[in-house]
Amino acid sequence: MKAVVALALSLAFTGAVSAAESSATLASAQGSVMVNQGKQFVPVQNGQVFAAGDRVMVMQGGSAVLRFSDGCDVTLGGGSITEVPEVSTCAGGKLNSTRLANEAPPWINPEAPAAYGTSTWMLVGAGALLVGGLVAGGSDNNTVSP
Repeated sequence: MKAVVALALSLAFTGAVSAAESSATLASAQGSVMVNQGKQFVPVQNGQVFAAGDRVMVMQGGSAVLRFSDGCDVTLGGGSITEVPEVSTCAGGKLNSTRLANEAPPWINPEAPAAYGTSTWMLVGAGALLVGGLVAGGSDNNTVSP
């Protein structure tokens, strides 16, 4: 009976150790940082624990540092979504990161820098004036048919 209890405890301890090795902790975050742990992206908390496969999204202008159980720190840059690897990059793990496209305009996300520059708005304005001129101007053809 003691052998069965000892075996069960050793298996439980081994599982706990391997789970700890496959996780990372949020050491620090600047700006808007969110995590998706299976359902949707939600804001992170300092010290939050991540499992392998969790996706960390860092918005433009932000950064985050993940600390793995082996002490390895990985800095995530702004404008990216990164999947947490099973092992740290120091232990040979690979980061799977994707760059974010332009973020929502400032009136939708006031924390984001302007996603559309001045030249974009000038082109939009010029296009609107051109269309407006065509609609309002009509045709120069003043001939009358018999």
